[in-house]
Amino acid sequence: MKVIKILFKTLLYIALTFIMLVISFSVFVPSYSFDEPKPFSGTYLHNPYKDMNPDNWIQSNFHAHTRQFVGVTNGRINTNEMLDSVYSSLGFQHVGISDYNTINYYDSVNPSFVPTYEHGYGVFKIHQLCIGADKVSSVDYLLFQNLSMKQHTLNRLSKHARLVIPAHPSFVEKGYLVEDMKYLSNYKLMEVLNGFRISTDHWDTALSNGHLVYLIGNDDSHDVTDVSDVAKRFTMINAPENKAELLLQALENGNAVGVDFQLRKNETLENKIQRLEKDLPYIKQVELRGDTLLISASKKIGTIKFIGQDGEELDVQKRQTTAKYVVQPEDTYVRCVLMFSCGTTLYLNPITRHENEEIVKQRLDKINYPKTIILWTIYAVIIGFIVFIGLRTFRR
Repeated sequence: MKVIKILFKTLLYIALTFIMLVISFSVFVPSYSFDEPKPFSGTYLHNPYKDMNPDNWIQSNFHAHTRQFVGVTNGRINTNEMLDSVYSSLGFQHVGISDYNTINYYDSVNPSFVPTYEHGYGVFKIHQLCIGADKVSSVDYLLFQNLSMKQHTLNRLSKHARLVIPAHPSFVEKGYLVEDMKYLSNYKLMEVLNGFRISTDHWDTALSNGHLVYLIGNDDSHDVTDVSDVAKRFTMINAPENKAELLLQALENGNAVGVDFQLRKNETLENKIQRLEKDLPYIKQVELRGDTLLISASKKIGTIKFIGQDGEELDVQKRQTTAKYVVQPEDTYVRCVLMFSCGTTLYLNPITRHENEEIVKQRLDKINYPKTIILWTIYAVIIGFIVFIGLRTFRR
């Protein structure tokens, strides 16, 4: 009986220690204050596609998993070779592997290799895709995350990754909230298109509040033997060569297009390869002539939507070879969604307003040091009291 009591106390002590560590990681984070955001404004219209060459589209996916943790999560049965083989057969020139909290260096000798990983293991799937990373940050908050925690994570990860991207923002209801995007900053891209979710509400909220955030689209593939798990949502990058630095520059500058390729049930890999070769449209023109925006593609556009402030549909046009929209003085930004008869949809990055060609991205966050000190003191007292009560209980 005495042995059981000792064992019980030991397990209880271990559990209490673990809980205290989790709580400590969750509460001892700087408390941020956020300035009010300002929508885009000015007379200069910035076109991220001004240097686009319609012959230079590179089919890319940066979010796919190989087998980890004995297949409990992530890539399940995916091996590096399987993933590379399947995506290459589908016409992808850049195949990025984004294992959880690990940089996979498979094919690192390839000039297009970009070290990438997916950060995060909290219960609410508040994850970040870290592209162009020089090291892995494994620290995360397991439980609830408030706005300060989300901002602190973006700031911390940005120190060791070229691009830190909120991944699948709408994947979990209590993950990245739509209203979070009003204030969060210090990130350049958002995974608007993901194999599991499309997050245009999050994107429009960020854009409507003056955050110059461009899109990326990814499969988030976990099983490449399932044809519906690959070449579903991805990114066409406009770069002169398939080299890492050029790909990163194009993504940063918004010279890329998100693709939502039509899903067909029970499709074979061979059929999907044929459809991509035959049906995949590409953008030929995104041009500003004064205040008139002209859009054309390799195939006739079935429907094109021009979307602006607060996600409002500014105009809808059908069956266009070249679509035109006159940007109005009140339009803070204009982004386009092109739908084709084959079922594929292309998402374009926005035309945005600025004072001049020198674009300054707004930062709203700053550490509120008085509030941080007060809260940390309160948390330390509470944790200390819990530990004190726990130790007294164990000694009995």
